[in-house]
Amino acid sequence: MISVQSVRMDDSRAVALWQELDAELEHRYGEPEIQSPVRPDGVILVLLALTEAGEPVGTTLLRWSGHHPDSPGTVEIKRLYVRPEHRGHGHARVMMGAIERAAFRVGATRLVLETGEAQPEAVALYAGIGYARIPPYGTYADDPRSICMAKALPTRLLVVNGAVGAGKTATACAITDVLGDAGVRVAFIDADALCQARPEPSNDPYQQHLLLLGLAALAPIYRARGYGCIVVARVVEDPDDRDRYARAFASRAGPAQVSVVRVTATEETRTERITAREPAGRWREFGLERSRELDEILESLDLDDGVVATDSVAREDVARQVLDEAGWWIPGSETLAQ
Repeated sequence: MISVQSVRMDDSRAVALWQELDAELEHRYGEPEIQSPVRPDGVILVLLALTEAGEPVGTTLLRWSGHHPDSPGTVEIKRLYVRPEHRGHGHARVMMGAIERAAFRVGATRLVLETGEAQPEAVALYAGIGYARIPPYGTYADDPRSICMAKALPTRLLVVNGAVGAGKTATACAITDVLGDAGVRVAFIDADALCQARPEPSNDPYQQHLLLLGLAALAPIYRARGYGCIVVARVVEDPDDRDRYARAFASRAGPAQVSVVRVTATEETRTERITAREPAGRWREFGLERSRELDEILESLDLDDGVVATDSVAREDVARQVLDEAGWWIPGSETLAQ
């Protein structure tokens, strides 16, 4: 049994293990293994594996790849190492799981790594957890002994649900700011803006079908630009919409992982917000009526992974509460590897 914790790049225990790795690679390949220095500004996470007694037995790190400029959501796994006497117990697989969770949380769309023909056990490990061979990249491109592999990660989607005036859009924007400031590759889509078309179909007055077609067309564009985390502000009042969103943002890695969190506010608060943003007349009256209707509908449907109140709460605090309810990483509250 091991525990895995994040450490600084200059952690003496991790550095010592990397030196052991260099020595082993020199022995396997018959010449000194020259490892290019890891740029601190590209590193997402350094992991250290410890036994129950606290003995360091393995390490690895994750960094944004500098070798794939056309695929900005690509992260590279580097320096995976387990001491020989501790191999055969699944420790490397545990560390790979932690690395993949971290990459998923920061909005990566693909993982890549390099190993070599003299490391068949490493190749077997990676193949066994879903990695496939790709052409050698970067400094490995001209090395015939090099084996490069990759694994796609599914898109992660957070839908902020709620009645009119509950704070969906403001919360989704705040979530994007909180995650973006922490280095997550995240994009915000105001779904209502994709539905502003008239006349509306009689059987789809809120243009949900049009929205899903638009999202399916946009999803590959966001993914190609490396945005693995997507935040959408939109009412969810159909139990099947979660699956529809998952399919709209599907990729070669499979359907998107969808979380739905509803924000709420008292009728008084919703009325104040709607009145402040809508001029007197048709749209204000529509907003007030629709807000009351949706508040009852959404409460009865109970389609959400969590519910967060927005009354008299700072936007960033609401954003963090929504991230918590969704099971997403909250910057500053826990390590990426947990």
